[in-house]
Amino acid sequence: MIAALGWLVGIIDVAQFLPQTRHTLARRRDAAALRGLSVWTWSIATVQGAAWVVYGFANGLLPIAIPNLVITPACALVLLARLRAGRG
Repeated sequence: MIAALGWLVGIIDVAQFLPQTRHTLARRRDAAALRGLSVWTWSIATVQGAAWVVYGFANGLLPIAIPNLVITPACALVLLARLRAGRG
């Protein structure tokens, strides 16, 4: 039961990042639309996701590691799009 709950939480965790990632990628060429995204927030989210991947695999906790293998690149894409928008 606890293992199933871990996977459910992992799925929900991934789902919370997908709408913003999709929205950001759809507007990646609109610098004005992306300037409202916080560089700090997405930097922290990217580092946090990577840390959860390491922690999850190091401790054999796949319901933590695997969802964060999706979350970390998603956060990094949002961060990269925001950083590029700041240059425009």
